[in-house]
Amino acid sequence: MLLLNEVKRAAKSGLGYKLYKSLLLNYGKRGEKAYFYLRDQRVKKYLDFFVVVGRSEYVVEDNFCTCPDFQINLRGKKPCSHIIAVEISKILKCYDEINAYYVDFLKDMDWRREI
Repeated sequence: MLLLNEVKRAAKSGLGYKLYKSLLLNYGKRGEKAYFYLRDQRVKKYLDFFVVVGRSEYVVEDNFCTCPDFQINLRGKKPCSHIIAVEISKILKCYDEINAYYVDFLKDMDWRREI
């Protein structure tokens, strides 16, 4: 489930109108959402996989996403906005790098909630 070549070419020009237009024309609303995830720096690269912060935090790994849109609506056949955002963030190298495993982060958050 790779990105379309047109989108890859547009991504190489940076996070501008050309990329926005390409995402919108090729992926519709999902492409537009992916663009805004990138623009708002909502893609995070942990040591074990990527996370995109939307309504919740969605784990993206190897063309799989934990969001309901990918699993229910798209049935894993097309990329959701989170997968698109992660693939473009890899091209642009525009993501927050977090030097930790995501599961460790979640364990730490659970510990803090108990206090």
